[in-house]
Amino acid sequence: MAARVSELRGAVVVVTGAAGRIGRCLVEELESAGATVVGLDLARSCPVGDARYLACDITEQDAVRTSIERIVAGHGRIDVLVHCAGLSAIGSFEDHDLTTHRRVMEVTHLGAVSVTLAALPALRAASGRIVVVGSVAGFAPVLGRPPYVAAKHAVTGLFTALRCELEPSGVRITVVHPTFVAGGMTEASARVPGRERASTGRELTPAGVAAAIVAGIERGRDLVLIGRTARLSWYVNRLAPNLYVRLMARRLRTGGTAARRKART
Repeated sequence: MAARVSELRGAVVVVTGAAGRIGRCLVEELESAGATVVGLDLARSCPVGDARYLACDITEQDAVRTSIERIVAGHGRIDVLVHCAGLSAIGSFEDHDLTTHRRVMEVTHLGAVSVTLAALPALRAASGRIVVVGSVAGFAPVLGRPPYVAAKHAVTGLFTALRCELEPSGVRITVVHPTFVAGGMTEASARVPGRERASTGRELTPAGVAAAIVAGIERGRDLVLIGRTARLSWYVNRLAPNLYVRLMARRLRTGGTAARRKART
């Protein structure tokens, strides 16, 4: 099979949360597009012996700074930074204590802040791109995971605002919003008994999300909505927010009931 022509060919791409479901697929997809990929994740999560991965806790500022310096020293530049790291927490607002709310925010939002601050000089030098893997929860209310909704709103709002600030220096920003992904994601605390992960619409595969992210980068998109539910949610939430809330609440509650029935069978 002939190699495909790609705007990512030869680019140096850093991916946080690279050992997660979407992260691993993204590493492979970026490499297929011709990029040199460095994946950051916790040491216990990184594949043993895979030189593409670098152990780094993105909540530790010194570790982030050291890792970015190492990448720039080894590869000479950073062309694209993909924020894929995140934590969720399933349940109602009062199901989780402050520690859980803080942990979700620390990884999903503040981790992105820390890595961006460290990598920004290299991104400016390369006129590079920052990619934020958000969620429908980043622009609309989603029932049953308030810490995650708060963190995704925070990171989405920050990088949407930064788009205008960084554009004069040549740094572009892509914000990606997938809908529900099969298998869910890592949670900040143990699941509260009886709290199933409800979803609405057809779930996406991690590989499908990764492919859509890479396509969005190559097309220079500012916004990438992945999945029919994400696209519908985007427009309905803006045009008729009250209708969106009613539909989301009803469909997620229905999904939760179905999940409980399935668990009992």
